[in-house]
Amino acid sequence: MLLAEIIGVGTELIYGETFDSNTAEIARSLRGYGLEITRTLRFADELPALSGQLKESLSRCRLIVLSGGLGPTPDDITREAIAEALCEPMEPDPSMVQAIQARFASMGRQMHESNLKQAMKIPSASWLENPRGTAPGWWVHKENLDIVALPGPPAEWRPMWEELLPKLLLPAKNYRQKSFKTYGLGESQIVQVLGGFFRRQGPAEVGTYAKSHGVDVVIRGEPQAVSQLADSIRPLIAANIWGEDADTPQGLLVARLAKAGQTLATAESLSGGMLGSLLTQVPGASQVYLGGMVCYTREAKAFLGVPQGVLEKGTVSPECAQAMAEAAARGLGATYALATTGVAGPEELEGQPVGTVYIGFAGPSLGGAKRFRFPASTRELVRERASYAALTLLLAGLVP
Repeated sequence: MLLAEIIGVGTELIYGETFDSNTAEIARSLRGYGLEITRTLRFADELPALSGQLKESLSRCRLIVLSGGLGPTPDDITREAIAEALCEPMEPDPSMVQAIQARFASMGRQMHESNLKQAMKIPSASWLENPRGTAPGWWVHKENLDIVALPGPPAEWRPMWEELLPKLLLPAKNYRQKSFKTYGLGESQIVQVLGGFFRRQGPAEVGTYAKSHGVDVVIRGEPQAVSQLADSIRPLIAANIWGEDADTPQGLLVARLAKAGQTLATAESLSGGMLGSLLTQVPGASQVYLGGMVCYTREAKAFLGVPQGVLEKGTVSPECAQAMAEAAARGLGATYALATTGVAGPEELEGQPVGTVYIGFAGPSLGGAKRFRFPASTRELVRERASYAALTLLLAGLVP
């Protein structure tokens, strides 16, 4: 099996100042090819360490992809590491100098001397044009080896990589992946229901992955075997499947409401606007999402229209969640409304433990509130899971 390695470059990745999602995304894009990725790596901005790793990888890999370290500052050392590993000199490319100068001129800015570093290239490298930034990439092809150097920002490297990938002429693999996205079942419950499928040996495998939106059941392997497993698994968990493959709850919800000519409003306490943020990530959400209010305090909830009697009994309650949803629907004239209230932590509130969440919902075919108890690992996780719970709860109440 041919090997591939993906390397994220940047000291900020080591210390978590920037979350490294690039290496995983690049690895996912290679799943349909006959390559084995046994590891992805992260390296600090240290030339000897990175060049040493590249020399080791060169001896065994068909493909090496590096992400990051192509900026104009002294600690951007990806180009230098590749040049050192391949024992090739770097020289400035006059045409790239002009291209970078033109890029700065188009933005009304003057190019600094340090940006000339981004026009340096080794003889065996070809430029990868960066239409969204000043850092061009490299593509080095030598015999049966490809080295690709991409900038760090995803908005810059994605179009470069998508254009380059077919040109690498990588061997294809007979591969398919199918995902069922579920809610309301924990991983242990899914394993209990699907136990026999996890123990199968053959051309396809089954795995579960806990996400903020629920648990994904993923089947991967040869296409025919994946299809057969999917057909066997789907009916066993059908009641808890809210989507498949690349579906998102906010995307499905916006599509269903738009198709029915219906609208949505939100009222958020503990989620603090995250629910509205997820909805407005969807193109065309303005056809459906009328708006919402972050009512974090009792006074804000009263302003929204929650009755004083409900507030006096407590804001972390099903009555408050339902009243928030009803007030949001009434105030904005929406078909449906969702509301979140609860305890994100780190301390209890109104005698309720951290992780307690109530989702309120209002609409012509449903109304009320539902209680959830999420793991109280971090405030952010509780808020995320509350937001996704609201979306999937409304999805479950709508006719597909």
